[in-house]
Amino acid sequence: MTPDAPHGPHEAASPEEVSGASYGPKRRRAPDFGRRRQLRNRLLRAVLLLALVSGVGGLTAMFLQGREERAPAEPAAAPGDALEIAEEPEAIVETAQLSAEEFESTLEREGVEVFRIRGAQTSSDDQGNVNLSQVEVDYPQGDDHYSLRADGATYNEETSATHLQGSVALEGTNGLGVATDWMELAEGGMVLTAADDSRFSFEGVTVQGDDLRMDFREEIARMGGGVRLAGTDAADEGVEADASQSVSLAAQTLEYRWGAGIVRALGGAELRLGSFTLAARALTMQEGETGGIAGIEARGEIELRAPLGAAEPEAESAGNPADESVLVLRGDALDVRFDDLQSPSRVDLSGPSWGGPAVLRIDYGDGSQRRIRARLLEFRFVEGVLSDFSSRGRVELHELAPGRQQPLREASSVIAGGRFDPEGVLAELTLGGNVELTDRSEAPVTASADEATIDPSTQRVDFRGRPAKLVHSQGALEGSRVLYDQAKGCSEARGAVRLTLRGNDTAGGALPFGRDTSDSGPSVITAGEALICEGGESRFRDGVEVRRGPDHLAAAQLRITEDRRRIIANGDVRTVWHAPPAAKTRTSGEAGTESAPERWSIAAARMNYDEDSGELRYSGGAAAVLGEQSLECEELTVEAIPGSQDSATGGLQARTLFCLGNARLDVLGDGGSVEANRAIYAFADRMIRLSGNVVFREGADELRGPGLVYWIDQRRYEMRPPGGSAAGAGDP
Repeated sequence: MTPDAPHGPHEAASPEEVSGASYGPKRRRAPDFGRRRQLRNRLLRAVLLLALVSGVGGLTAMFLQGREERAPAEPAAAPGDALEIAEEPEAIVETAQLSAEEFESTLEREGVEVFRIRGAQTSSDDQGNVNLSQVEVDYPQGDDHYSLRADGATYNEETSATHLQGSVALEGTNGLGVATDWMELAEGGMVLTAADDSRFSFEGVTVQGDDLRMDFREEIARMGGGVRLAGTDAADEGVEADASQSVSLAAQTLEYRWGAGIVRALGGAELRLGSFTLAARALTMQEGETGGIAGIEARGEIELRAPLGAAEPEAESAGNPADESVLVLRGDALDVRFDDLQSPSRVDLSGPSWGGPAVLRIDYGDGSQRRIRARLLEFRFVEGVLSDFSSRGRVELHELAPGRQQPLREASSVIAGGRFDPEGVLAELTLGGNVELTDRSEAPVTASADEATIDPSTQRVDFRGRPAKLVHSQGALEGSRVLYDQAKGCSEARGAVRLTLRGNDTAGGALPFGRDTSDSGPSVITAGEALICEGGESRFRDGVEVRRGPDHLAAAQLRITEDRRRIIANGDVRTVWHAPPAAKTRTSGEAGTESAPERWSIAAARMNYDEDSGELRYSGGAAAVLGEQSLECEELTVEAIPGSQDSATGGLQARTLFCLGNARLDVLGDGGSVEANRAIYAFADRMIRLSGNVVFREGADELRGPGLVYWIDQRRYEMRPPGGSAAGAGDP
């Protein structure tokens, strides 16, 4: 895999990772993948050194072989040299000085030395071995220069095997260096092996390992026994290398197939590039047609770690870290593709990983964490910077906060995706298909929807479809769209909104004066829009209706105060109550009876209910039908007291009704009406008193007086005119 693999969505990588509620916000910086391009190229080129090492070794063998095959008196060229002469008919001059103590041979082309080999002492035996001690080989190549040193060299003329031993060292331009105890070329220089703990370096990159073997026929090089590669990126000579840009690779076996342009790290590989870390059982790098890296593959128990931007701490949530967060990717298969500019363009991560799916994890600096699990995770880049990710295959989201046993927030869906800002901070998280979410913050909720979008910086979750459903302490909220603000503890809903309230102990739990029986059920509010807040006022608008059993309230707008003890309705308010009146006052020896709940239908411009005072007030012109009585006035107020605990109906019981301003009473079915300044309905006495310019009309008859009393159950009234005896109407 590549060190440039996604960092941050990028268990996959951890932070983040996560917002106390979990979504992580402000940024500081993003990973700069472009700065690491040179290191990737150098890593690949360092492995190419294996071919160069064997090439210089092969030249050594060729000249040793040439020395043995020449007749002592005739310095004829070796077959390889003859071939060069045939192909390049240039003037070649070779000189040789041979003695028992010293040996030196040079090769010049057009007056320029192109090869020189020296030895302190030569010898041979009857087995066809030629020995040379204190070997020195110089090999100029244009602007480049290479040299090889060894304590001794042996060449066998029958097998064409060359063996260099004792402090073998190869040096060249661009920091090339090879150090080993021995090096051997066999099969005509087509196979090269070297001692354990061999080391070579190139352009600031150093590789060390055992069992170096190169086969030029198969175009493959291997180094095993625990290979270690290290290097740094120094942009200019004389400038100290930045440790944060260092590169290292450790593996049991390193394999390079230069014909195919493939490098493999096998047997457990760990790649470090600056602040990035990639570990896997196997790591493969594919060389591009124009050089550099075209792709990286990692397989088996993959873990990639990369830094993400930092954010300031906010409310309790996963993803509001004070320090830098870290992205972690974990899975079983990781594929990275690079563009023409050697920047990562796409990263795919899949499971199973250690028996589970692929994982993206963000570990945040405050100890919180966000984790996404799926069968497949795909990451995309813009100009080498992580842009977004997508996942599918039963996606699971977990957000954890320090000190919590359970996840602060968890969710599941069919697919998921995320967007990162230019500084590498997760800016948006989306879930799609059978979304289920549980939030265990201070205002716990559960939710279900077709889609959900999470904003980590604002800690808002936008649910859509199904309809979306959000269950919180006040009840179950449904709508075509529900927006949940975890930080504020508020929920907004639109489109066919429905709130099923829970609890009967507050104004938000039941309608005032409604029957509180076991079969009444909860209050249900429907509207076009709604705002529900755990610690604030709740509002409903656009065709609001509230129902509980047979009771009903309708209005253009409805508000429930923060303390849940007041309800305010505005705009064409209409209510229907089945209200149990207070127990009837008994006289001595009178059998007690309890009146049945009475149906009230009341309409007004506004309604205000205060649970503390037990007062229900209608204003802006009220029209009420109370049983068989119709009552109209400018303002209507009902005072109530709590019902008895052993009452079958329970709830609030009406005590007195006040109808003030242009009051009018109609007794339905009797054809009589009374007008007055005010009317008072005493529920316990089942009596209505009217006062102030009272006018009683029945057909063409009219009766005026200061006051009138109407007994509801006897359907009887009594008026006392000023200075006269009482006049009655409706007596049996």
